[in-house]
Amino acid sequence: LLLRQLKWAEEKTTFYRTAFEREGIQAASVTSFADMARLPFWESAEEEGADAPFFMLTLPLSGLLRMSVLRDEGESCGIHCYTQGDVARQVQTAVDMLTVCGLNRASTALLVGDFTDSRMLDLQYALDTIGAAVLPCMGGDAAAQFLRAAVPDTIIAWERELPAIMDSLADFRIHRLITVGTHIMPQPFARAFAEQQGARHAHIFTLAQMGALIGCTCAAGEGVHLEERLFFAEVIDAGGSASREDGAHGELVLSTLTAEAMPVLRYRTGMQVRLSRENCGCGDAHLRIIEE
Repeated sequence: LLLRQLKWAEEKTTFYRTAFEREGIQAASVTSFADMARLPFWESAEEEGADAPFFMLTLPLSGLLRMSVLRDEGESCGIHCYTQGDVARQVQTAVDMLTVCGLNRASTALLVGDFTDSRMLDLQYALDTIGAAVLPCMGGDAAAQFLRAAVPDTIIAWERELPAIMDSLADFRIHRLITVGTHIMPQPFARAFAEQQGARHAHIFTLAQMGALIGCTCAAGEGVHLEERLFFAEVIDAGGSASREDGAHGELVLSTLTAEAMPVLRYRTGMQVRLSRENCGCGDAHLRIIEE
Protein backbone atom coordinates (compact mmCIF):
# COMPACT_ATOMS: atom_id res chain seq x y z
CA LEU A 1 0.00 0.00 0.00
CA LEU A 2 2.78 2.42 0.87
CA LEU A 3 4.67 1.78 -2.36
CA ARG A 4 1.49 2.27 -4.34
CA GLN A 5 0.79 5.53 -2.49
CA LEU A 6 4.27 6.84 -3.26
CA LYS A 7 3.89 6.01 -6.93
CA TRP A 8 0.46 7.67 -7.09
CA ALA A 9 1.70 10.84 -5.35
CA GLU A 10 4.73 11.14 -7.64
CA GLU A 11 2.71 10.60 -10.82
CA LYS A 12 -0.20 12.86 -9.95
CA THR A 13 1.22 15.89 -8.09
CA THR A 14 3.91 18.32 -9.13
CA PHE A 15 4.83 18.97 -5.50
CA TYR A 16 5.76 15.38 -4.69
CA ARG A 17 7.47 14.84 -8.03
CA THR A 18 9.63 17.93 -7.49
CA ALA A 19 10.29 17.09 -3.84
CA PHE A 20 11.42 13.56 -4.73
CA GLU A 21 13.69 14.85 -7.49
CA ARG A 22 15.25 17.35 -5.10
CA GLU A 23 16.22 14.48 -2.78
CA GLY A 24 17.49 12.40 -5.69
CA ILE A 25 14.97 9.60 -5.19
CA GLN A 26 12.06 8.18 -7.17
CA ALA A 27 9.06 6.26 -5.92
CA ALA A 28 10.16 3.27 -7.99
CA SER A 29 13.49 3.16 -6.16
CA VAL A 30 11.89 2.86 -2.71
CA THR A 31 12.18 -0.82 -1.80
CA SER A 32 12.83 -0.63 1.96
CA PHE A 33 12.13 1.52 4.99
CA ALA A 34 15.66 2.93 4.70
CA ASP A 35 14.70 4.26 1.26
CA MET A 36 11.44 5.63 2.66
CA ALA A 37 13.38 7.54 5.31
CA ARG A 38 15.16 9.50 2.56
CA LEU A 39 11.90 11.06 1.37
CA PRO A 40 11.23 14.69 2.34
CA PHE A 41 8.82 15.63 5.12
CA TRP A 42 5.42 17.01 4.21
CA GLU A 43 6.13 20.34 5.94
CA SER A 44 8.18 21.49 2.97
CA ALA A 45 4.90 21.67 1.08
CA GLU A 46 3.86 24.66 3.18
CA GLU A 47 6.84 26.58 1.83
CA GLU A 48 5.72 25.87 -1.72
CA GLY A 49 2.08 26.91 -1.50
CA ALA A 50 0.32 23.86 -0.12
CA ASP A 51 -2.14 26.11 1.70
CA ALA A 52 -3.60 27.13 -1.66
CA PRO A 53 -6.90 25.40 -2.53
CA PHE A 54 -6.40 22.07 -4.28
CA PHE A 55 -2.57 22.35 -4.28
CA MET A 56 -2.20 18.68 -3.37
CA LEU A 57 -5.09 17.40 -5.46
CA THR A 58 -4.29 14.41 -7.69
CA LEU A 59 -7.54 14.38 -9.68
CA PRO A 60 -9.81 16.82 -11.53
CA LEU A 61 -12.71 18.12 -9.46
CA SER A 62 -15.06 15.88 -11.41
CA GLY A 63 -13.35 12.88 -9.80
CA LEU A 64 -14.23 13.96 -6.25
CA LEU A 65 -17.09 12.93 -4.02
CA ARG A 66 -16.53 15.30 -1.10
CA MET A 67 -14.71 18.52 -0.18
CA SER A 68 -14.42 19.74 3.40
CA VAL A 69 -12.69 22.50 5.34
CA LEU A 70 -11.11 20.70 8.30
CA ARG A 71 -10.47 22.46 11.59
CA ASP A 72 -8.63 21.42 14.73
CA GLU A 73 -9.10 23.52 17.86
CA GLY A 74 -10.83 26.20 15.78
CA GLU A 75 -8.01 26.58 13.25
CA SER A 76 -8.58 25.67 9.62
CA CYS A 77 -6.01 23.54 7.80
CA GLY A 78 -7.60 24.25 4.43
CA ILE A 79 -9.75 22.30 2.01
CA HIS A 80 -9.40 18.52 2.08
CA CYS A 81 -10.77 16.46 -0.79
CA TYR A 82 -11.95 12.86 -1.03
CA THR A 83 -12.86 10.38 -3.73
CA GLN A 84 -15.67 7.86 -3.37
CA GLY A 85 -13.05 5.25 -2.49
CA ASP A 86 -11.53 7.51 0.19
CA VAL A 87 -14.92 8.00 1.85
CA ALA A 88 -15.82 4.31 1.67
CA ARG A 89 -12.55 3.26 3.34
CA GLN A 90 -12.80 5.93 6.03
CA VAL A 91 -16.40 5.06 6.87
CA GLN A 92 -15.53 1.35 7.14
CA THR A 93 -12.67 2.04 9.54
CA ALA A 94 -14.98 4.28 11.60
CA VAL A 95 -17.50 1.39 11.70
CA ASP A 96 -14.78 -0.90 13.03
CA MET A 97 -13.68 1.63 15.68
CA LEU A 98 -17.23 2.20 16.94
CA THR A 99 -17.99 -1.52 16.94
CA VAL A 100 -14.91 -2.18 19.09
CA CYS A 101 -16.17 0.57 21.42
CA GLY A 102 -19.36 -1.45 21.87
CA LEU A 103 -21.89 0.26 19.63
CA ASN A 104 -24.49 -1.88 17.87
CA ARG A 105 -27.91 -1.56 16.26
CA ALA A 106 -29.55 -1.22 19.66
CA SER A 107 -27.43 1.83 20.56
CA THR A 108 -28.70 5.41 20.61
CA ALA A 109 -25.85 7.86 20.05
CA LEU A 110 -25.79 11.62 20.52
CA LEU A 111 -23.24 12.82 17.95
CA VAL A 112 -21.91 16.29 18.77
CA GLY A 113 -19.63 18.33 16.54
CA ASP A 114 -19.20 20.36 13.37
CA PHE A 115 -20.99 18.59 10.53
CA THR A 116 -19.15 20.63 7.91
CA ASP A 117 -16.10 18.55 8.90
CA SER A 118 -15.71 15.40 6.77
CA ARG A 119 -14.59 13.35 9.77
CA MET A 120 -17.92 14.06 11.47
CA LEU A 121 -19.76 12.81 8.40
CA ASP A 122 -17.66 9.62 8.51
CA LEU A 123 -18.85 9.01 12.07
CA GLN A 124 -22.49 9.60 11.15
CA TYR A 125 -22.32 7.27 8.13
CA ALA A 126 -20.57 4.68 10.31
CA LEU A 127 -23.37 4.84 12.87
CA ASP A 128 -25.91 4.51 10.06
CA THR A 129 -24.04 1.46 8.78
CA ILE A 130 -24.04 -0.14 12.23
CA GLY A 131 -27.77 0.54 12.49
CA ALA A 132 -27.58 2.67 15.64
CA ALA A 133 -30.05 5.51 16.17
CA VAL A 134 -28.16 8.76 15.56
CA LEU A 135 -28.97 12.10 17.19
CA PRO A 136 -26.77 14.59 15.28
CA CYS A 137 -26.36 18.05 16.78
CA MET A 138 -23.96 20.95 17.08
CA GLY A 139 -24.33 21.05 20.86
CA GLY A 140 -26.11 23.71 22.90
CA ASP A 141 -29.91 23.64 23.15
CA ALA A 142 -30.22 20.85 20.60
CA ALA A 143 -28.11 18.55 22.78
CA ALA A 144 -30.23 19.32 25.85
CA GLN A 145 -33.43 18.68 23.88
CA PHE A 146 -32.16 15.33 22.59
CA LEU A 147 -31.08 14.31 26.08
CA ARG A 148 -34.55 14.98 27.49
CA ALA A 149 -36.41 13.35 24.60
CA ALA A 150 -34.34 10.33 23.60
CA VAL A 151 -32.02 9.63 26.57
CA PRO A 152 -29.07 8.33 24.50
CA ASP A 153 -26.88 5.59 25.97
CA THR A 154 -23.80 6.88 24.11
CA ILE A 155 -22.33 10.32 23.52
CA ILE A 156 -19.77 10.82 20.77
CA ALA A 157 -18.31 14.32 20.99
CA TRP A 158 -15.25 16.25 19.96
CA GLU A 159 -13.30 17.19 23.06
CA ARG A 160 -13.60 20.88 22.22
CA GLU A 161 -17.42 20.51 22.21
CA LEU A 162 -17.71 18.49 25.42
CA PRO A 163 -17.48 21.34 28.00
CA ALA A 164 -20.46 23.10 26.39
CA ILE A 165 -22.77 20.11 26.90
CA MET A 166 -21.54 18.94 30.30
CA ASP A 167 -24.06 21.14 32.16
CA SER A 168 -26.88 19.59 30.13
CA LEU A 169 -25.75 16.17 31.35
CA ALA A 170 -25.91 17.05 35.03
CA ASP A 171 -29.18 15.15 35.55
CA PHE A 172 -28.42 12.28 33.16
CA ARG A 173 -26.28 9.20 33.26
CA ILE A 174 -24.76 7.80 30.09
CA HIS A 175 -23.40 4.33 29.51
CA ARG A 176 -20.64 5.21 27.05
CA LEU A 177 -18.59 8.32 26.17
CA ILE A 178 -16.44 8.47 23.04
CA THR A 179 -14.33 11.59 22.64
CA VAL A 180 -12.63 12.70 19.44
CA GLY A 181 -9.58 14.92 19.57
CA THR A 182 -6.16 15.97 18.37
CA HIS A 183 -4.38 14.48 21.39
CA ILE A 184 -3.37 10.84 21.33
CA MET A 185 -4.99 10.25 24.70
CA PRO A 186 -8.11 11.97 26.06
CA GLN A 187 -7.67 15.16 28.03
CA PRO A 188 -7.95 15.03 31.85
CA PHE A 189 -11.33 16.83 31.93
CA ALA A 190 -12.81 14.26 29.53
CA ARG A 191 -11.52 11.36 31.63
CA ALA A 192 -12.82 13.00 34.81
CA PHE A 193 -16.24 13.52 33.28
CA ALA A 194 -16.45 9.89 32.17
CA GLU A 195 -15.50 8.74 35.68
CA GLN A 196 -18.09 11.05 37.21
CA GLN A 197 -20.71 9.56 34.90
CA GLY A 198 -19.52 6.02 35.52
CA ALA A 199 -19.34 5.67 31.75
CA ARG A 200 -17.12 3.48 29.60
CA HIS A 201 -14.73 5.85 27.87
CA ALA A 202 -12.91 5.52 24.55
CA HIS A 203 -11.00 8.14 22.59
CA ILE A 204 -10.48 8.58 18.84
CA PHE A 205 -7.33 10.37 17.70
CA THR A 206 -7.42 12.55 14.58
CA LEU A 207 -5.52 15.38 12.91
CA ALA A 208 -6.93 17.69 10.26
CA GLN A 209 -3.78 17.40 8.15
CA MET A 210 -4.36 13.65 7.76
CA GLY A 211 -7.99 14.10 6.76
CA ALA A 212 -9.44 11.11 8.65
CA LEU A 213 -9.76 9.32 11.98
CA ILE A 214 -6.32 7.90 12.83
CA GLY A 215 -6.76 5.49 15.73
CA CYS A 216 -8.75 4.56 18.81
CA THR A 217 -7.97 3.66 22.41
CA CYS A 218 -8.92 0.27 23.78
CA ALA A 219 -10.06 -1.28 27.04
CA ALA A 220 -6.43 -1.82 28.07
CA GLY A 221 -6.09 1.96 28.19
CA GLU A 222 -2.52 2.44 26.95
CA GLY A 223 -2.13 4.42 23.74
CA VAL A 224 -4.20 4.29 20.58
CA HIS A 225 -4.36 1.49 18.06
CA LEU A 226 -3.33 2.94 14.70
CA GLU A 227 -5.68 2.32 11.80
CA GLU A 228 -3.00 0.60 9.72
CA ARG A 229 -5.24 0.17 6.69
CA LEU A 230 -5.13 3.94 6.21
CA PHE A 231 -1.91 5.17 7.86
CA PHE A 232 1.79 4.36 8.13
CA ALA A 233 3.63 5.47 11.28
CA GLU A 234 7.29 6.06 11.98
CA VAL A 235 9.23 8.04 14.59
CA ILE A 236 12.14 10.44 14.23
CA ASP A 237 14.65 10.63 17.07
CA ALA A 238 16.62 13.69 18.19
CA GLY A 239 19.38 12.85 15.71
CA GLY A 240 16.96 12.72 12.79
CA SER A 241 17.03 8.93 12.38
CA ALA A 242 13.75 7.27 11.45
CA SER A 243 12.46 3.99 12.86
CA ARG A 244 9.27 1.95 12.91
CA GLU A 245 10.50 -0.87 15.15
CA ASP A 246 8.85 -2.07 18.34
CA GLY A 247 9.80 0.24 21.22
CA ALA A 248 11.10 3.06 18.99
CA HIS A 249 10.86 6.52 20.62
CA GLY A 250 10.67 9.93 18.96
CA GLU A 251 8.46 12.36 17.08
CA LEU A 252 5.47 10.73 15.43
CA VAL A 253 5.48 10.97 11.62
CA LEU A 254 2.40 9.84 9.67
CA SER A 255 1.74 9.02 6.02
CA THR A 256 -1.48 8.08 4.28
CA LEU A 257 -1.59 4.66 2.64
CA THR A 258 -4.70 4.74 0.48
CA ALA A 259 -5.64 8.41 -0.01
CA GLU A 260 -6.56 8.95 -3.65
CA ALA A 261 -7.52 12.63 -3.76
CA MET A 262 -4.88 14.09 -1.42
CA PRO A 263 -2.04 11.83 -0.29
CA VAL A 264 -0.01 13.10 2.68
CA LEU A 265 3.50 11.69 3.03
CA ARG A 266 5.67 12.03 6.13
CA TYR A 267 3.75 14.60 8.16
CA ARG A 268 5.63 15.53 11.34
CA THR A 269 3.04 15.75 14.13
CA GLY A 270 5.31 17.27 16.79
CA MET A 271 4.15 14.57 19.25
CA GLN A 272 6.63 12.52 21.24
CA VAL A 273 5.59 8.87 21.27
CA ARG A 274 6.70 5.26 21.59
CA LEU A 275 5.66 2.58 19.12
CA SER A 276 4.55 -0.76 20.52
CA ARG A 277 4.00 -3.94 18.53
CA GLU A 278 3.57 -6.15 21.59
CA ASN A 279 0.34 -8.06 22.02
CA CYS A 280 -2.23 -5.78 23.61
CA GLY A 281 -4.35 -6.89 26.54
CA CYS A 282 -7.49 -6.13 24.52
CA GLY A 283 -6.49 -8.59 21.80
CA ASP A 284 -6.11 -5.96 19.05
CA ALA A 285 -2.99 -6.63 16.99
CA HIS A 286 -2.75 -3.15 15.46
CA LEU A 287 0.32 -1.02 16.19
CA ARG A 288 -0.07 1.02 19.37
CA ILE A 289 1.08 4.63 19.63
CA ILE A 290 1.84 5.58 23.22
CA GLU A 291 2.37 9.17 24.34
CA GLU A 292 5.65 9.91 26.06
